[in-house]
Amino acid sequence: MKIVLIGGGSFVFAPTVLEDIIVKERLAGCELVLVDPNLDAAEGMAAAAREIARQLEVDMLATATVNRREALIGADFVIVSASVQGARRWQIDFDILHALGMADQARECGGMGGLMNAFRSITLIMDICRDMDELCPQAWILDVTNPLPRVVTAAARYSSIRIAGFCNIAYRGAEGYTFLPKLLGKSASEVSIVTAGLNHFAWVMEIKDSRTGEDLLPKLIQYIEEENWSDQDEETQRELRISKRWLREYGAIAAGHVDHHAEYLPYQEDIHYTTAPPYHGSFEERSRRLEELKQIGAGKMHYDRLFDHGSWEHPVALAHALYTGSGLQIDILNVKNDGAIPGFPSDRIVEIPVTVSGGMIHPVEVPDFPEPLLQLCRAISDVHELVVEAAVTGNVSIAKKAIDADPAIENKEAAYQALEQMLESHADLLPQFHS
Repeated sequence: MKIVLIGGGSFVFAPTVLEDIIVKERLAGCELVLVDPNLDAAEGMAAAAREIARQLEVDMLATATVNRREALIGADFVIVSASVQGARRWQIDFDILHALGMADQARECGGMGGLMNAFRSITLIMDICRDMDELCPQAWILDVTNPLPRVVTAAARYSSIRIAGFCNIAYRGAEGYTFLPKLLGKSASEVSIVTAGLNHFAWVMEIKDSRTGEDLLPKLIQYIEEENWSDQDEETQRELRISKRWLREYGAIAAGHVDHHAEYLPYQEDIHYTTAPPYHGSFEERSRRLEELKQIGAGKMHYDRLFDHGSWEHPVALAHALYTGSGLQIDILNVKNDGAIPGFPSDRIVEIPVTVSGGMIHPVEVPDFPEPLLQLCRAISDVHELVVEAAVTGNVSIAKKAIDADPAIENKEAAYQALEQMLESHADLLPQFHS
């Protein structure tokens, strides 16, 4: 099995891929190619992979390159965790939006920031798809790049490449659904939870006692409604207050941090909006971790240090199941709806639980959404579709339609000005809008 990781120099996501391939799955015979414009970081990661594999006696090959097309030849799975000049480009957007009195719109996935981030990420993913059509047409893309539903929609709608998207924000942590059970005085192992909706906009559909099958959702609703939160810290109480407001408005409890959900909604005073680039690590931290990486690759530092700040997402497990035809259950995956959310278009990208068997992904049907929530998710999904069409075609008129349809963008005239300025500022990355 050949896995290509685009963004192979990442100090958060790449180590998780290494850990899953070598330490957890121990995929003997696996070839991993790390692709990154920062060859020093990618080569350091590859050297660390080889050293860990040597120590654990896992027969696998790890190499690094800046040449994406060379890496893609014969790939079985292409993991994409990359944002072109992410922090610098976000700052450009923030400065433009701040000058127009729209600083809260500098979001990663929704609003005006999410629009431009989508344009850049979709441009990248479509370039990758065109290369894959030529070099590895049967391979899967396992995407981790945001805005995830828009990136996955672009590849699914405008290419023949198979794709699934990974983002476990709904978990609220690396160890699964721990926050929601804790509100009820239970551990994660004592409950089963189903969340569904859109990425960064998923909702609690079901929570049951794992042993007895008791429906615990009424108790969770009661806990939020009654505001008996004295045992919670101030930040958690803020989130619970917002969850209570949305429960009354939409009929469901938000899964994940409310600040992520709020990216797709109009401005709200009690939401914490992003004021710094939403990317991991300062220059100093990256330099330090690169030095640690080199020490690990040389066998002078234990590899456990590499996994201290890993990702919550594990696409390698899905790759292994698809490749071998084995069975797997995944709580959270972004794929076509295909009837999983009743009353929602079958071809839209949604975030749902799935099962995997026989080399195929099978969406799991979830309980009916409350009607207000279903309509809101449909409206946000409609915006996703318009953003994707604008990004792929380079059509500014469709981009303005996306702005008009987006409930997160309230000042449409200012948004049109921001769009014009941002398209000009990012012209080098968005040639489709300037041809």
